[in-house]
Amino acid sequence: MIDMSVNESPQFCDVCLNRDLNKTAEEYCPQCEEVLCRECRDHHKISRSSKSHKTITVNKYNRLPYFIKRIKHNCEEHDFVLEFFCKSHDSLCCKICSISAHKECKEIIFIEDFLTPSKGLPLVALDNIEKVLKNLESNISSAIKDRNRNLTDLREQQRVIAKLIKEKRQEINTLLDNFEEALLEKASSLEKEYSQKIEDVIAKLNEEKQKVDEIKKDIESVKSYATNLQIFIGSKLLEENVSTNEFNVKKLYDDGSFNDVIIECTFNEKLDQFIKDINAFGNMRVDNSEKHVSFSWKGDKSAQIYQPISGAKSVENINVKIVHKINVGRDGLSGCVVSESGNMLFLIAHENSLMKYLPNGEFYSELHINIAPSNIGYGLAVVDSNTIAVSTGGSDPHKIYFIDINNAAVHQVFDLKDFCFGLSYHNGSLMCCTYDKGVQIFKIPKRFTRVQLLPIATGSFSYNYVTSNDNSIFHSNCHTNSVVCYEYNGQVKWSYSDSLLRKPYGITLDSHSNIYVAGSDSNNIVVISPDGKQAKELIRASDGLSKPHAVFFHKTKNVLLVANYNEVAFLFDVQCSKHFAD
Repeated sequence: MIDMSVNESPQFCDVCLNRDLNKTAEEYCPQCEEVLCRECRDHHKISRSSKSHKTITVNKYNRLPYFIKRIKHNCEEHDFVLEFFCKSHDSLCCKICSISAHKECKEIIFIEDFLTPSKGLPLVALDNIEKVLKNLESNISSAIKDRNRNLTDLREQQRVIAKLIKEKRQEINTLLDNFEEALLEKASSLEKEYSQKIEDVIAKLNEEKQKVDEIKKDIESVKSYATNLQIFIGSKLLEENVSTNEFNVKKLYDDGSFNDVIIECTFNEKLDQFIKDINAFGNMRVDNSEKHVSFSWKGDKSAQIYQPISGAKSVENINVKIVHKINVGRDGLSGCVVSESGNMLFLIAHENSLMKYLPNGEFYSELHINIAPSNIGYGLAVVDSNTIAVSTGGSDPHKIYFIDINNAAVHQVFDLKDFCFGLSYHNGSLMCCTYDKGVQIFKIPKRFTRVQLLPIATGSFSYNYVTSNDNSIFHSNCHTNSVVCYEYNGQVKWSYSDSLLRKPYGITLDSHSNIYVAGSDSNNIVVISPDGKQAKELIRASDGLSKPHAVFFHKTKNVLLVANYNEVAFLFDVQCSKHFAD
């Protein structure tokens, strides 16, 4: 089946493709989520199971907004039609979901009742949105005009301020330059004066040294060639000459000629006080005066399906309570998931080993992929209630294995042709953090076809993790110490980087799109709000975390599984205050 939410130009009929035929698609069935050729469309309209389905042309379907086309009609877990909307969990659900996972929820809307034409609610809601948009457009136009005016004023103000600063600086520079020149001239004069005196002393010492050298030569000659009488008489003459040398040198010592000359600079006391008193060249003041533009807001809130989520304090009010501490007893825990039945699975990096634990935290079994080499394993992703995907990490072969969650039997193997680290599955698509090409998105499971390539990260992509919802992709990069939110076209929506979170690895989302990230160097789990503006250290080292790598949030059970890289994991119950306003 072609995923038309990603591919804007579907060409071939999905039904025919399953029969290895290529026929041009003409219509799209939202309920079946398939594009159909003319013959398959005709059969589709008369088939008992699908004759009530309403199809539209492919051209019309492609005119729908991107986010509308991504909406699925069938439950991924049970493959039943999504008939209900749970306000408590902000999620669509089928009849099985409503019984199994939402039986305690009080605010569940039956979608068909809401869409009944007699009630007129859908049209009223859309008309109301159009009214709000019209007023919003007017308000935005007025605001743009006003902000452009303010922008022009600010630029002129900045120009005038820059001129005043430069003039004042020039005035001070001239004064300081004059002071500096006078002081430097005095320092130069003193240096020349006392340098000359020292040079004179050196010249006198050199003269005395020359005399000493001459006397030493005379003594050598006398020793060698003079008679005893000559030595006797000459010694007294030599003593007199040496005495004269000593006297001359001692005289220089006594008159202070050998004293060190040091030039020191003392600044004006008022200048020192000035430096202490002045801690800035000036200051800036911003006057937020009254607005020059007024807005008008219109719209009937009663026509809304639900009021906006109040999430301003949602991150601050999220808390956890430990349920189990699991002693896996193995190093290299790089991936973890919780199955629909509540079993916990941990992947051992590069060992082809999957550790399975029961919901009560007890060890159950160790599984191995029998057709895979022993050095593979890094990321885990839940595909459905029976299937998980396993990435190989930085080891050959470059494959992704889809295996049975109970016995590791292989369902499918796909050659990625690139090392693959973090994995995430959402809405029929598998996201892979590949080494060379960034994040790649593949449509599964019928045909493992790459539908999108997002070279969104920078530098090395090794050991990165990724997760997503219908509107955004969330990528953790341990090399840049950042978590970045992207649109599906690769455009950055926001980026989070803070000393609170160091070397982020595993990343996961709760049902309200709060982001949970494992900080390996900061030894914590940090939860980030969906807009990236708020963050909170949810679990820390004092709770037992030590280099956590893997995290997984089970949206139905509302539990968070966290695995340290070495040996220990924790299951937490998460209490989230995010809710719909009354």
